[in-house]
Amino acid sequence: MTKVKLNLEGFRQVRRAAAPAVTAQAESIATRANGMVSTKGASYQALPAVSTPEGCVALATTGHGTAASVKAMVDNARHNTLAKAVG
Repeated sequence: MTKVKLNLEGFRQVRRAAAPAVTAQAESIATRANGMVSTKGASYQALPAVSTPEGCVALATTGHGTAASVKAMVDNARHNTLAKAVG
């Protein structure tokens, strides 16, 4: 059996470099969720990737602070739209 030593910092840099792909995936999920909306006026949005200690993360979300985001929250609570949009 061969032992492998992982360069942890290098691995994290590779994961952070995936930010454009992660952002694109969040945008794709938000687009699918907007196509499945049942509540009139609801709108889902994607937030761009941000770096974390482990890599990066992007969000597909209902948003906050607007009438469309409140309607998206209601739509998601009733129909679980974001989870369905993930697939």
